[in-house]
Amino acid sequence: MTVSRAAIAAALAILPAAIASAQDQQLGARTKAMGGSYTAFEDDPVSVWLNPAGIATQADSASIAYQTYTTYPLHREKASGSDVVTTSAEAETTFVDPAFVPSYLGFVFHVGAPDSGMAIGICYARPYVLNYSFDEIEDPYLTTFQPDSNMEQSFSRFRAAFAKDIRLREAGEAGFLSHVAFGAGLDIGYERWEFRTATASASDNATGFGFGLGALLGVYDDGAAFRANLGLAYQSALKWDFNIDPDIYPVFDMPQQVNAGMTFYLLKGYPLRATLDFQWINWADTADTPFFAGQPEFENAFNVSFGAEYKIDAGGGVNLYPRLGYRRFDAPWDDKDDLPMTGPFKLLLDTKGEAFNLVTVGIGVSWASEQGQIRSVDIGADFGGDAPNVAFGMNYEF
Repeated sequence: MTVSRAAIAAALAILPAAIASAQDQQLGARTKAMGGSYTAFEDDPVSVWLNPAGIATQADSASIAYQTYTTYPLHREKASGSDVVTTSAEAETTFVDPAFVPSYLGFVFHVGAPDSGMAIGICYARPYVLNYSFDEIEDPYLTTFQPDSNMEQSFSRFRAAFAKDIRLREAGEAGFLSHVAFGAGLDIGYERWEFRTATASASDNATGFGFGLGALLGVYDDGAAFRANLGLAYQSALKWDFNIDPDIYPVFDMPQQVNAGMTFYLLKGYPLRATLDFQWINWADTADTPFFAGQPEFENAFNVSFGAEYKIDAGGGVNLYPRLGYRRFDAPWDDKDDLPMTGPFKLLLDTKGEAFNLVTVGIGVSWASEQGQIRSVDIGADFGGDAPNVAFGMNYEF
């Protein structure tokens, strides 16, 4: 058995164990289509946010992406011939107002000589939008609840990042540990929230500072038909200095998260790419403690994802990339029939469960300019959650 075949066999052998503990955090159309796996990407400008180490060897490029989010707005209905108003909080698929603001906008700039392995990245990212309905509880012995209020909160970050790649082997040389890259980003975070009841509303915003760290290791490269990368990433939490105490209105801090994943480049010329990821999101520390003993709290989430894409030569310098993936998405609650509480507010929404098995699909189209610069358009979607979601975007080398 050759070294490359042995490496493939080893990768396949560890795949079930890796999936059992792996994860995702998705932002971008390509990422969504591949199950949310992204941590070991090294050829996508969205890495400025996802894992800044992944931009180290990229060319000058720009990326923009839009996506929908799952929300649980408060619905009020009056039955015909009755003055009784009933409320519900069913899941919806929606863009965030204003809809023209992207979920991701980023730029990568190569620094120094062509082989310097250095890059600077800047981006705007909006990974989380919360739209939850609540019941404000005054009686700790209450056993039935009805949603009477709604909170919408979005988390965004502006990031400036730097990455450096260090060659451990000559380019094209087969073997283990081909290169390692490190990246770091400094963030200015922004959150906006609005709280609404039938008779009143309140809104506010806050700014905070955070950071992100990443590493990307070339685990093995046979120079022809197999390459494996390992990626690690960390995004810091943002603790907002709220002008209104969370005991008064239900608002959240931005969670810290840890990602680990692998990307495998397979077959001659690497047309097949497979990814798997693990993600831990620290939702437990973002919400206020429940006012009443015995009420459940928000929990940390552990997500698993894997995906694949295959490059198809469509002729005329155009390539197609059909994509497929899976994501085991963990909601930040333990029981869909007894949702968590933050301060005096009981979360109430119509959800299908505590964890979801999402199927993801998508396709990308890429082409090259006369100067060899790559441009691509991507679309992705996921199904199986409380509501389906879609994403689309474009990458542009310049």
